[in-house]
Amino acid sequence: MVDGYAQAAFRIGPHGLSAANPPLFLAEIGTFFNQDTSRAARLIARIADAARAVPEQPLALKGEVLHDPAVCLDDATMETYQSRHGEQRRERYRDLIDRKVLPLDQYARLFNLVRGTGLPLVLSVYDRAGADFAATEGASALKIASANITNIPLIRHVAGLGLPMLIDTGRSDLEEVARAVRTAQHAGAPGILVEHSPDGHPAPPANHNLRLLRTYAQAFELPVGLSDHHTGEEMMHMAIALGVHLIEKGITDDPDALEQDAAHALDLAALPASLRRLHACWTALGHGFRDKRVGITGTVATSQRQGLVAARDLLAGDRLDMDNVRFAWPARGVGAEHWDLVAGWTVRTKVAAGTPVGWADIHALAKT
Repeated sequence: MVDGYAQAAFRIGPHGLSAANPPLFLAEIGTFFNQDTSRAARLIARIADAARAVPEQPLALKGEVLHDPAVCLDDATMETYQSRHGEQRRERYRDLIDRKVLPLDQYARLFNLVRGTGLPLVLSVYDRAGADFAATEGASALKIASANITNIPLIRHVAGLGLPMLIDTGRSDLEEVARAVRTAQHAGAPGILVEHSPDGHPAPPANHNLRLLRTYAQAFELPVGLSDHHTGEEMMHMAIALGVHLIEKGITDDPDALEQDAAHALDLAALPASLRRLHACWTALGHGFRDKRVGITGTVATSQRQGLVAARDLLAGDRLDMDNVRFAWPARGVGAEHWDLVAGWTVRTKVAAGTPVGWADIHALAKT
């Protein structure tokens, strides 16, 4: 509980986000399609195919509502991005936005396709009109992008729409994250997830600071997520080990493109295999203890526990000591773990050398 705020169980569509469930994967198409809605439709269809191919791994489709170029000033600000091969490009930021914005009616057609797949829809919103539109279009959750973590009016408005919220932290310090979280809580957000977004596009391992996931979880007592900006999959696997509840990663059908955010996006063709690896990582976490009553699967080697064996012929009346017994696999008689109990016990009947010493072969009556 934070500042008296009790969060209900966090859900995105049918998927509960908790330690008991695999982390939800957000397959983000963002604006990779550059106003080509036919391409966007193909991305949606193939992501849905991947979700059906790996049903054990929860997946939601991630998009955005970027409908008004005025969210970016029409000035000389430049944006720099690169391909996964290191080639860089500089582009006037407003020109980049102009080639990515999409009218709301075209977004509506795309979101209708998403509803047809049955996948939950999570949308980044950048203004109040876009947020209202996303809510009416049936979004399961809304995201505040890292660039808007200081936009208190927008956070307050989105929180009041009654949908779960993702707050991307980007380059924010802990105080800025806390202010955004408190604002959303006080404005009535029914659920909040704090998303860690490492520096860099792509982000090298040294920029990831993945321990921040635990810091956020402990500081805010809220579920946490990772917006993966790495060129590979290792950071997603690390995040699972750290207890993340959600992983967001871009999905593109042109991974070699020199385009914004493409350098750290996952190749669409690799999505099913990636989903299987993510689920395997989560499954491997298991529990915090080993329950020997639960059967194990796969090829299992013979138990290598050792037991007592006569080192020489043991005769009735001999007492067990380290000179006349040894230990060997497997434990056919008295287990080695019982040695402190049976040391000094008396042999009842002869036990031939090399033969396991069983409980029936010894007794404690003559022990002194």
